[in-house]
Amino acid sequence: ISVVGIEKVVPTWRDLEVFLQTLPRSSTAERMNPYTSMWTGTADGDGPRAFHLVLLDNGRTAALADEVGRQALRCIRCSACLNVCPVYERAGGHAYGSVYPGPIGAVLTPQLRGTASALDASLPYASSLCGACYDVCPVAIDIPGILVHLRQRVAEEGGKGHRLEKAAVRAASWLLDRPAALAAGERLASASRAVLPKKLPGPGVGRWTEHRDLPELPAEPFRDWWRKNRA
Repeated sequence: ISVVGIEKVVPTWRDLEVFLQTLPRSSTAERMNPYTSMWTGTADGDGPRAFHLVLLDNGRTAALADEVGRQALRCIRCSACLNVCPVYERAGGHAYGSVYPGPIGAVLTPQLRGTASALDASLPYASSLCGACYDVCPVAIDIPGILVHLRQRVAEEGGKGHRLEKAAVRAASWLLDRPAALAAGERLASASRAVLPKKLPGPGVGRWTEHRDLPELPAEPFRDWWRKNRA
């Protein structure tokens, strides 16, 4: 029994030849990979006596209808984008709950599962939009373009993750627009650095520090150091 996504169907064996060469070279720079399985149906005496092929849609038709997002279905799962992404290089491929790891997961999973959940709505934002994934993609998927497209969708749907982000941006804008308040906050943080927790509280941001320590704050703000040493 083989369960195959409908985007994996190719017309002929000759078309498969192209993918068998492109995939390993883009993934690990090898000439061929050891994890491609081929089934040619039933055979008398040797081989399977019954063969069942299940073509899985599971949101792929909806993704195909999106003129921007459909290019994600061209993915051959080579992991080249994951290998060069500065975000997933640090966080790990499965760090954000996507079945498909890395940048391609950030654009494919929200299309297959939708953006109703806070997790799926946040995936398009797990990127710096540096474009390294697009440069290295062997099938030329414009992942940064799809990420921006999906961010627009999340914003139009008013997802929870987007509302929280807007609130954080408004708070940051207020603080950064008031140098005196920012300086006071920096001095307060430096003065209390010895008693600040190493872990963040709450079920949301707290999960981020379950496996990571917060960086230690400097003994004094940069602006104070600059005033004493370079002014």
